[in-house]
Amino acid sequence: MTKPFRIIVVGGGTAGWMAANLFAHKWADKNVQITLVESAEIGIVGVGEGSTPTLKRFFSMLGIEDNEWMPRCNATYKVNIKFDGWSPQSGITSYSHPFTTQLDTFTRRAFFVNCRTRRLGLDTHTSPADFFINGHLAKQNKGPLTPESFPFPMEYGYHFDSQLLGKFLAEHALKLGVTHRQTTIDKVKQHASGDISQLITAQGESLAADFFCGLQWL
Repeated sequence: MTKPFRIIVVGGGTAGWMAANLFAHKWADKNVQITLVESAEIGIVGVGEGSTPTLKRFFSMLGIEDNEWMPRCNATYKVNIKFDGWSPQSGITSYSHPFTTQLDTFTRRAFFVNCRTRRLGLDTHTSPADFFINGHLAKQNKGPLTPESFPFPMEYGYHFDSQLLGKFLAEHALKLGVTHRQTTIDKVKQHASGDISQLITAQGESLAADFFCGLQWL
């Protein structure tokens, strides 16, 4: 039997478990062995967090529906990012950045034309929240969900408890066959080329792999 290709992800949190899930999902039909190593002595920030629509595509790739993970992670929908105190000297007290969707095809050109005109020194309207649908939804405190008959896909992100999301992703990764090791990495051994060859734990155990991925985020 062919020796499995071994991957070690160092660090848990949302980033580490996202990586482990992606590896396990992508190579589910390959001879790949995935292990995530995290230390109980090294905590995560574990605060509330927000995302861009990239996280929506991540869950879609894994086949995880919103109603499966959002209640578990105290999550809500996010359509816009508002920056208060954006540029006080210019008189602009806040700036809103809505996530663009396919529906914005009809107003995107007008926004870009105005932006180019403003760069030429002319005073034109360039507030994105007034041109894109998610900007209007945010101002009206409305969400991005639409009926099945709505012909355009909507883009959105989320607000969530990152600690709860990390736990959810860990459970999902374990179901995909990822091995979870709780230990602290004490030393890193390298090949003559400089590539990592082994990880040495605080207990003196050697962890070898063909590929090492170091992640620790929230």
